[in-house]
Order: sequence, then structure tokens, then C-alpha cells
Amino acid sequence: MEKKNFKRGTMVGGIVRIAIALIAAVIAIKVISSGISSYDPDDKFGTVFMCLIGGIMIIASIAFIANGIKMIIDGKKSFDVSRKGHSENGMIVDLSETEVTENNNGCVSNYTIYNLKFEYTDDFGNLCESQEQISQKVYEKLQEKTLVPILVYGERAIFDKKRFNSENNVG
Repeated sequence: MEKKNFKRGTMVGGIVRIAIALIAAVIAIKVISSGISSYDPDDKFGTVFMCLIGGIMIIASIAFIANGIKMIIDGKKSFDVSRKGHSENGMIVDLSETEVTENNNGCVSNYTIYNLKFEYTDDFGNLCESQEQISQKVYEKLQEKTLVPILVYGERAIFDKKRFNSENNVG
């Protein structure tokens, strides 16, 4: 039997992703329409190029909108787990840190993303795996552990930060 994999999504993140994708789609439509309206028989390549770029932007926007919808659905399910879930313990499968370097207009930003991946048994007896981002403080405490406190509801589970903080005296 194959393990089900879940990621914790956020509704706000999904809404932001959809908003950005809609703005990009509007820009793409403007690029395509200006390319068509400024059609010059001597410069067909310019029109084709603008339509091609606009088309790629629209396809990317559709993918971002679909991903945003998935994030909203995952976020709603995670919210339901946090409200209705029951306490369990999950086994830590992977605890990782990823160094990220971004360069925005000459300004370099370095930061670290900490990820927790844990395995658990859902309410139907199936083995599942979930992944979510955690803080550095939680990451450092979890390096000493093999089990992590979680909330399980249906087939989904999330890291139980409240219980973790109370059990480990983390403020």
C-alpha cells in the first residue's frame, strides 16, 4: 500500500498566489492585445513574439491559480484539523534545513527554511506522511527527538505546536 503525502497549506498564501496570478494574466492580456493592435506587416516577428510571451504568461497564471486553489483547500483542511483533531504522536521521518539566497535588485538576502516531515496513522488506519515548515527554535528542539506531537483528523495531520511548547517549556 502506498503512503499518502500531504503538505500543510495556508488559505492566505493561496489567496495571495491567486491575486498575483490574476494580475499577471491581466498584464499578459495587455501584451497580447497591444501586439495584435500594433500589427505591422513588415514586422510580423514582433507581433508573434508578443503573443508568444503573453501566451506563456497566461499558461503560467493558470498554473499559479490552480496551485493557489490547492493551497486554499489544504489550508482549510489544516484549519479543520487544528479545530477538530485529536492528539497523537507522529514519527519524525525528515528534519531538514534549507539555505536560501535571493538576489533582488542587487540586494542579497540569506535565510533558512526549516522543514518537518512526519509519519502517522490516520483515523482509518492508513499510513500517511505530512510535511510543514517550522521555526528554528522548534527545529533545534526536535533534533533530539524521534516522535513529534500532532493533531489528527480524518486522513490529515498537523504539527501540534501548542502541545509541543507546553511539553518542552518553549515560550
